[in-house]
Amino acid sequence: MKKIRILYIVPSLRVCNGIASYAMNYFRNIQKDNIQIDFVIGADEESIYFEEIKKQGSKIFYIPKMGIKNISTVKTQIKNFFQENKYDIVHCHVLNMGAFYLYYAKKYNVPVRILHSHATKYADKVINNIRNLLLAKMAIKCANVYFACSKMAGDFLFKKRKYEVINNAIDVEKFLYNEDTRIKIRKQENIKNDEIVIGNIGRFVAQKNILFLIEIFNKLINEKQNYKLMLIGSGPLEEEIIKKIYECKLEEKIIIKKSITNVNEYLQALDILAMPSLYEGLPVVGIEAQTADLKCLFSETITKEVKITDKVKFLPIKDKECWVVQLKNEHINERYDTREIIASKGYDIDTESKKICEKYINLYTEMNS
Repeated sequence: MKKIRILYIVPSLRVCNGIASYAMNYFRNIQKDNIQIDFVIGADEESIYFEEIKKQGSKIFYIPKMGIKNISTVKTQIKNFFQENKYDIVHCHVLNMGAFYLYYAKKYNVPVRILHSHATKYADKVINNIRNLLLAKMAIKCANVYFACSKMAGDFLFKKRKYEVINNAIDVEKFLYNEDTRIKIRKQENIKNDEIVIGNIGRFVAQKNILFLIEIFNKLINEKQNYKLMLIGSGPLEEEIIKKIYECKLEEKIIIKKSITNVNEYLQALDILAMPSLYEGLPVVGIEAQTADLKCLFSETITKEVKITDKVKFLPIKDKECWVVQLKNEHINERYDTREIIASKGYDIDTESKKICEKYINLYTEMNS
């Protein structure tokens, strides 16, 4: 059997980006003997993942995101890409640009064209929502296989079309709770033994609702001083977030970590993961945090499918007081080995990567028979 060439289309390969984490988790663990995975990204920025990908003999292509001023240029680049590069499978993890990638993949006879739903909303802004709704219809029409990270994400995008849920699986061993790592990171960040650390991991964008989280934390800290907030990530709202921190005089209580490579270690230092996101598909970090046996507070807008352990609660997105009360009542608890429960729910990458590898081979065989 010839080596199957697969193209992953992702928005970026930033650290602390959910789709990038998903793609890299599977890339690392998929058998490379009969499959090669290359990447197309829409963000012109270096990533710690680049060297790892290239060492495996895979390629990374950059095609810029499409805007009003460069529509024609980018469409031509995508067209030329598929004329010059032959793939057996395109696995598209972006919705808006995905419409054009899948259109040209179909035009140039890529047999397997997968559209993967990772969200439960088209966009944050109304105008972008309308645009992405139209592009989604085109992407769905040009794809011939449909994946989703959760039932909620699949139902949102594909409606009554048949799709398959592919779990946001992780390297379980890497995220299991480790007391020594907790002590090391907390010492490194000057966190006292009796301080309760709330964490949020993700891009600094409107979707993640980080300004809301800072407001909640400000209320909390006025009532109880033994808390700290750690924000792990970066993004376009970084300046606004920093400004908000200084306005609330919280600079001594909030830690910002940008583009760190050891998120798994920082999870050990936390006590609570707080995700008041406006929408999500199924956040990878939610699985990682539960693997580390953290308490997790999610907004009610996040799919209940993310709940694996009994340390998860879902809270109303607009009720600040409810969030404050839940955080105020928390205290540092013992944490345990979660590997059996995580694996039993289908989130162990060792098992799940074998399954998706088999899916790729079966899809390729079916489309070429």
